[in-house]
Amino acid sequence: MKSNADSPSRSTLASTKADLRELKGNSRATVQELQAFLRELKGKSPQEMLGVVASSQLIRSLILSTGLVFAGILLFTAIPFFFGEDPANMESGFATRPNAPTPTAPAPEVSPQTPTPTPAPAPTPDPLTNLGVGEELPAPPNENPLENKGDDFLKDLE
Repeated sequence: MKSNADSPSRSTLASTKADLRELKGNSRATVQELQAFLRELKGKSPQEMLGVVASSQLIRSLILSTGLVFAGILLFTAIPFFFGEDPANMESGFATRPNAPTPTAPAPEVSPQTPTPTPAPAPTPDPLTNLGVGEELPAPPNENPLENKGDDFLKDLE
């Protein structure tokens, strides 16, 4: 059956009515294919039926898809797990390379002048405290805070 989606005059999801008409036509074609398959099975012995089912390559497709799914699971879970960093090498959540040189601070030069003390930078407040993260508000013990009290916060928008 010719698909209407192939025609350049109509784009996909342009008309719901046309999409439903196309779906009806495609489902009719699917029903006709199933009826032809069942007519082919009618009046045959079980051995012949197994041959017809085997010729449809359903079993081969099932085994292939099972193998591909298993390979995908192996590829995306087991391999990263085994090649991941060792937890003993983890430092504060970041992986460290064992061959990485440690940076050393240069020795301060001694000057004949007396060093002037540098003022300590003012501590910056934690931005999460401004947002109220980690803050606990006590709830009244005899009231359920999740219960609907009939407050409609959208009533002013009407």
